[in-house]
Amino acid sequence: MAIPEVYINNVGSLTKVLEDIRTAGVPERVTFEFLKTLGFKSSNDRPIIGVLKAIGFLDANGTPTDSYRSFRDPNLGPKVLARALRSAYADLYLANTKAHDLPLEKLKGIIATKTSKGTVVVKLIASTFKTLAKAADFSEPSEETQKEPAMRADKLKPSDDGGHKGPFSPPVGVGVTGFHYNIQIHLPTTTDITVYNAIFKSLKEHLLS
Repeated sequence: MAIPEVYINNVGSLTKVLEDIRTAGVPERVTFEFLKTLGFKSSNDRPIIGVLKAIGFLDANGTPTDSYRSFRDPNLGPKVLARALRSAYADLYLANTKAHDLPLEKLKGIIATKTSKGTVVVKLIASTFKTLAKAADFSEPSEETQKEPAMRADKLKPSDDGGHKGPFSPPVGVGVTGFHYNIQIHLPTTTDITVYNAIFKSLKEHLLS
């Protein structure tokens, strides 16, 4: 996994393109000729196509994707862009889950560890990402953030009487002179794992020795 090494010198053009995408019709392919119809006639604007491909708004042939079309919705667009950036710059978000909020200097520092490009290009990559991020809405939690509460809930599922079952399953069976006893353990409600560790340690010492 790597950070997209795409950038544009004039980030103002990138901001304007994102605005124009919402009002212009959807072309069969986004080419430099299409950019010219939007007013971007400089050769310095060509890299915009590469940026749009990197974030998944265009496929390899320049054909607009579903994300491109969804972005055109003024209500959904900023959140669509946020999801696209979290996906395209996943390596950056592994380093910092709030990468979009980082100041440029800190962002450059992280990017420098993820690419072999020189300082000038690193700054341009960072500036391009920051420009895209400004147009995005990151209010929705990321998929990784949503998974964490679910994983914790799986480990501590409530029992029928309101208690919590531990991370591994009781009951504990103890055989005594031909008899078999099933001991059901209801653990207290707590997020302190040391409480559970102490309980199971005691069970091991007194029942399983």
